[in-house]
Amino acid sequence: MEYIVGSVILIIILIITAFVLRKKQYKEVDKLEEQKLDIQHRPVLEEMTKVKQLNMNGQTEELFEKWRDSWTDIVDKQLAEVDSMLFDAEEYIDKFRFGKSRKVREEIAQELNKAEEHMNEILTELEELMGSDEKNRQEIGLVEADYKEAASLIRNRRGQFGKTAEPLDRKIQALEPKLDEYHNLTTEGNYLQAREIVLYLTAEMNEISMMIEAAPELANDLTDELPKELSELKEACKEMDEHYPIHHLNLEEGCLALENELKEAEKHLIRLELTEAEELRVQISQKIDQAFVALEAEVNARTELPAKIEQVKLLLAASENRNKELIREMDYVRQGYQLDQQELDLPKEKETQLDKLSETFQQQNKQFEKQMEPFTSVLKEIEGIESQLTLIDEEHKKYTAELEQLRSDELTAREQQEYQVKAIRDQEKTVDSANLPKIPEFWFLERKDIIRQIEALDTYLAERPMNMKAINQHTLTTEKMIETFTENTEEMIQAAAQAEKVIQYGNRYRSRHETVFIGLNEAELMFRNGDYQSALEQAAESIEKIEPGALRKIDSL
Repeated sequence: MEYIVGSVILIIILIITAFVLRKKQYKEVDKLEEQKLDIQHRPVLEEMTKVKQLNMNGQTEELFEKWRDSWTDIVDKQLAEVDSMLFDAEEYIDKFRFGKSRKVREEIAQELNKAEEHMNEILTELEELMGSDEKNRQEIGLVEADYKEAASLIRNRRGQFGKTAEPLDRKIQALEPKLDEYHNLTTEGNYLQAREIVLYLTAEMNEISMMIEAAPELANDLTDELPKELSELKEACKEMDEHYPIHHLNLEEGCLALENELKEAEKHLIRLELTEAEELRVQISQKIDQAFVALEAEVNARTELPAKIEQVKLLLAASENRNKELIREMDYVRQGYQLDQQELDLPKEKETQLDKLSETFQQQNKQFEKQMEPFTSVLKEIEGIESQLTLIDEEHKKYTAELEQLRSDELTAREQQEYQVKAIRDQEKTVDSANLPKIPEFWFLERKDIIRQIEALDTYLAERPMNMKAINQHTLTTEKMIETFTENTEEMIQAAAQAEKVIQYGNRYRSRHETVFIGLNEAELMFRNGDYQSALEQAAESIEKIEPGALRKIDSL
């Protein structure tokens, strides 16, 4: 019984599932039906009727017939076939043959996609044709306006365009057949072909407009202004050649080359190769400007040279006199002070250098007087001599300062010796006033070494010639020894005073603690023997064992 009930329930579940699946399949078929109706009801025919606004000839008529036939094929064949397939799909669903139905629906979807793609192609081509007509009418109006304006401009202002007037006029007139061709194609209904003509005419007119804008100035420069400037350059070269050595500029060959470049630029101009003509115009203009700058530089150099030569002449004489004085000064100084080889050689080296500069200066002066070399070259050489003389002057000043420093260093060394002697006496007074029970042996040894060092300076100062480098080093060493000696003296006195305070403080524990008694006795012995640092350490260690922190307490008293 339970088996029968279970089987009935299973059958009921399967039936319910089958009906649910069938309902879902019907919905899929309904979607395909809606897609078919959407394509079928698109206003394609209404859109195609817009073409009748155009000239129904030639290409337009051919396209209209093609689109109408294509749309008829979509509606009457492709969509009719889809209707039959939709019926088959529903019949399979009715019979619960879902697999067969799914396969048919897939085929329906493919057919609908093909129909929609075909329909979109028709609409795209239709839009392109209608758009071409509208764009053509707008753009051809601009082209014709620009064409008339350009033709009028060339005709009325021909003189402004010079050698470009004739080729520009021919280029403009060459557009007229294309304009006629456009109108003929439009009349014949060939709007897409007419579109190509419009694009060509637009590009040509844009190019012509740019040429009309650039040509007048370019033509004027290449046929009028630059030839005038070149003529002026040739005249300037001719005049200057009589009074200036300008052979190094090669201007005669340069002018001939510029004439050839002008001719080449004019050829480009006549062929309306304005970019190439402009490049040559810039090059020619720059070369002419550079030539004038070079000529002007020669004129300026000739104007500047007399004053510059006189200035350098005086500077050279002053440097020679100063070097002679330095040689005499060096001979005198070397009797009293030792000089290294570099210091001894410098005046002689400068003398040789000045002799060479003087020779070069005389040569350049002759070049200027005889006008054998370009004035700019002579000026550059003279300015180079001036720069070297300025450097020599700086070296002279530095050398003079070094010689004077020797005397200053000697005086400083003698003053330092007196200060060092006083520093030792001051330390002796400091130790005397400290009333120490005994002065340690190391203090006397340090003082003895310093006194011996100070006295040794007398030997250095008595030498002839004096070695100031050795004297300066000796003085520096002595100063460091005195600095160390002063620090040691201060530390010794401080240690003695501190040790005395600690021993006095520790006396309160002497009678009660044997370790303190013994430690303080040892500390007192060290104190009397002059070993103050050890006495301090011994006393502090003894008391710290009984009273930790006592040393800090003593320091604050």
